[in-house]
Amino acid sequence: MTEILLIRTGQTQQESINWLIYSPLEQEIIASGGLPNAEQLGELVEKAQSREVVVLLPCDQVQLKTVILPTKWNRKLEQALPYMLEEEIACDVDDLFIAIAEPTMVGDKHAIKVAMTDREWFETWLAVFAEHEIEVFKLLPDALLLPTAEHEGLSVIELNNQWLCKQGAWRISAVEQSWLAEYLTALGHPNVAHYSPASQFPETVNLMAHTDAYDLPLALFAKQLPEIKFNLRQGQYQLKKQSTLWWAYWQSAAIAASVALVGSVAVKSIELYQLNSELEVAKTQVVERYQTAFPGKTVRPHLIKNQIQGELAKLEGGSSASFLDLTNALVGVFSQVQEFTPETLRYDQRRNELRVRARGKDFQTFGKVKAILEQRGLTVDQGSLNNDGDFVVGEIKLRGAA
Repeated sequence: MTEILLIRTGQTQQESINWLIYSPLEQEIIASGGLPNAEQLGELVEKAQSREVVVLLPCDQVQLKTVILPTKWNRKLEQALPYMLEEEIACDVDDLFIAIAEPTMVGDKHAIKVAMTDREWFETWLAVFAEHEIEVFKLLPDALLLPTAEHEGLSVIELNNQWLCKQGAWRISAVEQSWLAEYLTALGHPNVAHYSPASQFPETVNLMAHTDAYDLPLALFAKQLPEIKFNLRQGQYQLKKQSTLWWAYWQSAAIAASVALVGSVAVKSIELYQLNSELEVAKTQVVERYQTAFPGKTVRPHLIKNQIQGELAKLEGGSSASFLDLTNALVGVFSQVQEFTPETLRYDQRRNELRVRARGKDFQTFGKVKAILEQRGLTVDQGSLNNDGDFVVGEIKLRGAA
């Protein structure tokens, strides 16, 4: 899992910028710091290499809203959404960038979560990062990354002399210290879960300190990133070129996979060469045995199977289990019992009996062959078996069913 570079901007390019590098794998801060203004973003170019860059925008510049819909969310409603918002906003809807989050329900009514920000302001920040060649993977309003408090309570953290607040999953704000009391009164004095020391809060507020989570605000936000699937970078602003980021994600895996692939191809090539060599040897042996069995006959390797069947047909004695039937049954065994290798074949036409002297891996191999042939309706007599070094040599007699 790649490291993350979080960059929190100001409302303007002249305001200070906070940054932090976080390792999700190790769950620890790698580095953190600040910049006096956006002109110094060049200092983060090297830090952005091979890391996922997430830009946090001040939440007082991004309005979150839940829009009630007449029916279930669909493409037609998406096209009509700006006009549905016209009466609820104080500016021209064309001046806004509206980002779509997930559909939801408000009571028994369908709804859609949206985020709105000034289009020109948003595009300006995208241009600033592009100018410094920092590829931004995700953009989010900062307070959205606060943990969600229970029972519609308020989650808060202090950053740059402001209190960032989140109530529920889709309601955020930034509050100055001077009007914090009025803000809490307007919300009906909810319970407040604070992730920074909160000595300035009114005494009438029920405070719940999460002292174990007191940390740099950006560190808390980094830990909450997996919980937020939303991204302001969508639609016409969607990141189109992700090759650098993709390579950073998968570089090690891709190298390992390439090495494994090359090794696999090499092994398979060797195996194929060995199989082809064995096939050529087998073809040569078949031709030699055919010439031995049928001297004077012209051999056509590509037709050898048909030639053998033709010659054997001439030898059939009219019994229900001819030499051809017996050999066909025997050949089928070779694919099932690979440790069984015939050395000589003798056919007694008068008794309609095929005698096979063979070499096997062990005594059980001959037992397996006998069982398979008997299942095919043949009568099988097994002769004596003898050890021959690492192999067992013996003879079996095959006859057709009576």
